[in-house]
Amino acid sequence: MSEQEKTTQNKTGEMNIRYPDDDHEKPQRSGTKEDEMKIITSSGHRHHNHRSKKGKHHVKKKLKKSLLIVGIVLLSLVLIALSTIAVMYHTGKNELNSDKVRINTPASVDSVEDGQYVYYKGDKYRYKSDVINMLFLGIDENNYIMPKGDIGSNGSADMIALAAIDKKDSKVTIINIPRDIMTDVKAFSLSGGYSGMEKMQIGLSYAYGNGADTSCVNTMSAVRSLFYNVPVNSYFSLQMEGVSDLNDSIGGVDVVSPSTIGPFVKGEKYHLDGSDALLFVHKRDMQRSDASLKRNDRQKVYLKSFISKFIKKTKKDIGVPISVYNATKPYSCTNLNASRIIYLATEYILNRNMKIKMESVPVTVSVNENRNAENYVKEEEFYEMFLSVFYEKVSK
Repeated sequence: MSEQEKTTQNKTGEMNIRYPDDDHEKPQRSGTKEDEMKIITSSGHRHHNHRSKKGKHHVKKKLKKSLLIVGIVLLSLVLIALSTIAVMYHTGKNELNSDKVRINTPASVDSVEDGQYVYYKGDKYRYKSDVINMLFLGIDENNYIMPKGDIGSNGSADMIALAAIDKKDSKVTIINIPRDIMTDVKAFSLSGGYSGMEKMQIGLSYAYGNGADTSCVNTMSAVRSLFYNVPVNSYFSLQMEGVSDLNDSIGGVDVVSPSTIGPFVKGEKYHLDGSDALLFVHKRDMQRSDASLKRNDRQKVYLKSFISKFIKKTKKDIGVPISVYNATKPYSCTNLNASRIIYLATEYILNRNMKIKMESVPVTVSVNENRNAENYVKEEEFYEMFLSVFYEKVSK
C-alpha cells in the first residue's frame, strides 16, 4: 500500500481501506445474506428492499381497477335495459289507450261531450277512459262459405270475447259475444273491394279478409260498432286447432262443465289436457238451435279458468307469457307487440290482484228460413251491462 493509504481494522478482523479522495466509505460486502439485501442511502441510512411487496400491491391495484371497470360496464348495461323497458312501457301505454273517444248511445239516452257523460233512468254516468279493451277470437277455418282463398272463404270466428281491463277497479271483465248475433258487418267483393254494410252473423265478419290481420280488423270493427263505438285497438286470434297447445303451455286447465255434451257431464270437474281442451270449447249439438250459446257457456268457463291460472303462474315466473306465445305462434295472429305486452304484464299481472268477471251479450234465439241460427241483442239489458263495465255512476 502507498503511504497515502490509511489502513484500519474493524472488530471482525477485516481490513477496511480508506481513500483520501473519497467523501464516503466504500460499501463492502458483509458475507451475510441479510447484509446483501441492504443498501446505503446518500444520507447514510440503511433500508430493506421492498421490491416483492410493491409487486403484489401493483397487481392488487390493477385487479381492483379491472373490477371497477367491469362493474361500471354492467351497471351501464342494466341502466340501458331499464331505460329500454321504460320506453317500451310508455310506448305500450300510449298505443293501448285512446286519446279521442266518441261513444254512441241508444236513441233514448241523452249524452254530452261525445258520450263522455250519459244520463240513463235518472242517473248520470261518466265514461272510464282508462279501461283497455282487447278482442280475442277463436277461428274455425273449416266453416267455408265460399271456395278457399276468396274473400268470404277464410273461416269464421266461432268464439268472440271482449276483455275490458279496468286498472282503477283492478278488474277484468270478459264479455262473451255469441257468434250468431245479427249486426252490421263490412262486406267486400271477390276482388276485395268494399261493397257496403250488410246485416249478418257477427262471426262471419272474419271471413271478409285475408284469414289473418285484415280478417281480425274487420271483426274488431264489427265488435266496436256493436259496443257503441267503444275503442278496441288490440286483437289476438287463435285457430281452434291451436287450443291444445295453448292449454298445455300452462300445464292444463281445470273446469266444471256447465252442460252435458260428449264425454262431459254437467256439474262434473275435469282437468283438461291436449285434445280434451279443444273438444270442450269447440263441440256443439247441431240438433239444437241454441247450440252456439251452450258452447259459449263452456268457452266462458274455460276462459276464466285459463286466465286465472295464467296470471297465477306469470306472477311466479315472468317467462310464462313467452312460453304461451311460442306455443300459439303457429296458430295465431295478433297486433300485440313487445311494448304492449310489457305494459300489460307490468300493470295488470305483476303489480295487481286482478279480479275476473264473466259476462255475455244477452240475446234472443231464432232460426231463419235456411235453418241457420240468428241471435238478436236484448238492447236494454245489453246497454245496462255496457254501462256497468265501461261507465261509473257520478253525482249529478
